[in-house]
Amino acid sequence: MTARMSTVGTASRFTWALGLMPLTPDHRVLEVGCGHGLALGLVAARLGAGWVLGIDRSAKMMAQAARRNADAVRAGHVLLRTGTLASVDLGPEPFDLAFAINVSLFAGDAHVELTRLRERLRAGASLFLFHEAPVAGHAERFGSAAARNLEAHGFKVRRLKGSPLRAAVVGTVP
Repeated sequence: MTARMSTVGTASRFTWALGLMPLTPDHRVLEVGCGHGLALGLVAARLGAGWVLGIDRSAKMMAQAARRNADAVRAGHVLLRTGTLASVDLGPEPFDLAFAINVSLFAGDAHVELTRLRERLRAGASLFLFHEAPVAGHAERFGSAAARNLEAHGFKVRRLKGSPLRAAVVGTVP
């Protein structure tokens, strides 16, 4: 797929997050909590033979994501499923990369979800958790809690450079 989506006017958190993820054209990617689908389109524009699956529990958000990414959905580069990470059909293939932007679940009780992700990511794959907070200190709290949760579920964890309002935590499957 060679479609390109402009990042002009894109919320800076999406540009920041995308710049930290090592996407390759053949990746199978999962976005947890894809909302209106902006990040899905940005990821799909960087893929060739690969695809990105977006999940969100809101049917309203999924309808917006489908409209925003209609061409990529028709081409099979964006797949959409409504539901929670704990219950949605993720398909048969393992993922090369997964990410979530501003999904607070990962800083709380996410045992079921992290166990499921750990099982669905191929060996060497990474889960990127990004958080942009409205108040200084919230990002650090999210990053610390998310890192502890990932470590408790067998991920090799590293924190990426952020800012007082941004946290990025990466969990890699050994």
